[in-house]
Amino acid sequence: MKTRMTKTLWLSMALTFALSAQARAELIINGGFESGFTGWSRADQIGSVGTFLIQTGTSTPVNALPVPAPPQGTFAAMTDAQGPGAHVLYQDFTVSSTLAAALLSFDLYVGNRADAFFTPPSLDFATSTLNQQARVDILAQGADPFSVAAADVLLNVYQTNVGDPLVSGYNLRSADLTSLVNSHLGQSLRLRFAETDNVFIFNLGVDNVSLQNLTNVVPEPSYWFMSSCAFLGIVWFRRRQVRAVTAR
Repeated sequence: MKTRMTKTLWLSMALTFALSAQARAELIINGGFESGFTGWSRADQIGSVGTFLIQTGTSTPVNALPVPAPPQGTFAAMTDAQGPGAHVLYQDFTVSSTLAAALLSFDLYVGNRADAFFTPPSLDFATSTLNQQARVDILAQGADPFSVAAADVLLNVYQTNVGDPLVSGYNLRSADLTSLVNSHLGQSLRLRFAETDNVFIFNLGVDNVSLQNLTNVVPEPSYWFMSSCAFLGIVWFRRRQVRAVTAR
C-alpha cells in the first residue's frame, strides 16, 4: 500500500508541475536569434568598425577566428570587426503587473584577443584611454544605449574585470530581476549587451536569452481546485485497481 501511495503522490506532483509550468511566460522575443535580429536593436558608436552579427558554426562572422558553436539552436549574436569600436545589442521590455518571480538568463561568450581587459567607466572607444571590456545591464526608461551613468544603469548583471580569463564560454549567466521589475511596473526597461574595444579584436557572443515571467507561479484558487480534483481522481483510480486485484 505504501508503494501505491508513493506512486500516487509522484503522479500528483508531476501533474501539479505540468500545470504550473504552463503559467510561465517569456518576456524576451527571439532570445535564441533563430530569426536573426527580430525583436532586437543594434547600436554602434559613430566611427566604429563592425557590429553585432549573426554567428553560426565555429568561427567568428568577420575574422573567422575559432569559437564554440552556438549553445542553443543554430545561431547566436556576436561582435566582430577588423577595427576598433563600441557596440550595443538591446531589447526593451515592460512589466505591467506584479511578478512572483522574474529570472534573467543567457549564454555568454567572451573572446578578448588583447592581452588584458581595460575597464574605464565608459563605453567610448574613441579616446586615448584604453578600453577593452564587455558588460550586461538593465537600463532605465529612455536611457542612451551607451550610457553607464548611475541614474541610467538600474542593475549591472555582468561585467568583465581586469584579471578575468581573456577567452571563456559560452557560459550560462543568470540574475534575479524580481525586485527590480516590480519597482518599475509599467516602465519600459532595456536589457543591454555591450562591448567596447580599442586595443585589439573582441568577440562578445550572446545566445539563449530568456526573461521568465512567473506571475502565476503561485496558483489561483481555480488552479488548486483543478489540482485537488486531479489528485482525487488518481486516488480513486488507484483504489479501483487495488479492489480489482483483491477481487481476483
